[in-house]
Amino acid sequence: MDEWRGFTSKVLYCVQFSAELDDIEAARVGGLIAGGLLGDDPPADRSRMLAQALRSKEPITEGDWQPHGEREVRGFLMALLTEIAGDDSTRRRPA
Repeated sequence: MDEWRGFTSKVLYCVQFSAELDDIEAARVGGLIAGGLLGDDPPADRSRMLAQALRSKEPITEGDWQPHGEREVRGFLMALLTEIAGDDSTRRRPA
């Protein structure tokens, strides 16, 4: 199993009932990650695993029930990667 799959499965679990995978949702999930609610992986590992998932040719949603399509999930993970890699001055806050 790919190293990134476990972490992305946690992320996808958090958004399975979200109507839209937009920047606001990326900020919400980024806050969960920053708060340690999706595991205790070091920040660099989280970013690396998201980047690996995005580089992978395998479907990210494979094996996870997900109402969002592959393209939408990849766009969301890119926004999430930007969110968790940014500093506090660039991070959006959920409403």
